[in-house]
Amino acid sequence: MKMNRYLRAVLIAVMLLLPGCGGGGDDYDRSGYMTGDTDEALFTRGCQEYLRGSLTGSRETFNSLIYRFPDSPLRGDAQLAVRKIEADLTGQVVEPVEVNGGSRVSFPSVAIVGTPSVFSTVTQLEALVSSTGSQPITIEDPGAPDVTLVLYPEGYLEQANQVSDSLSGWLSSHSSVPVQPGGDIISTVAPQHVGVVIVIGSDASVNPFVIREHSVEP
Repeated sequence: MKMNRYLRAVLIAVMLLLPGCGGGGDDYDRSGYMTGDTDEALFTRGCQEYLRGSLTGSRETFNSLIYRFPDSPLRGDAQLAVRKIEADLTGQVVEPVEVNGGSRVSFPSVAIVGTPSVFSTVTQLEALVSSTGSQPITIEDPGAPDVTLVLYPEGYLEQANQVSDSLSGWLSSHSSVPVQPGGDIISTVAPQHVGVVIVIGSDASVNPFVIREHSVEP
């Protein structure tokens, strides 16, 4: 079966990338997971998380690689892994999103909203979202909620999860960014916007490594 062959390939990749599967060295944490922020480290950790049964964590790690390293030779394999994980979680096979005939995944329409006190973070995230091939809009709203989450209108759940996974990889203090239906909140914080809304709270800061990697100015 095709999926089983893919799982075997992933397992072989992990064995090749990990010189000692038990961890314990400078490149591993106490649980034996690969550390580091390179594409190779993220790919290895994503494979480890998958094989240990942490499907959501594995999906977040692979998505972090996809959006932070668009030119990585591992990006295609990470995309295959995400589609396999989505199939495991939902029972449905998710087809790749193609843009202009290629395999580059693009964000949906995104608005990034924050209060004046967090607008430097909003500006950094604008540049990061732009690096995915989409052009976000940014909104400074003194009355915006002081919490970090992703809001979506009806029919945009899949896209919102995609945005949340990438956002989780970009921020310093979030292992997972909550996703919830937007309803009337979207029309309040992002009037006339049709698409996903990222609300940035005071708890959010962009990982300095990601800022350096993309040359994003604060």
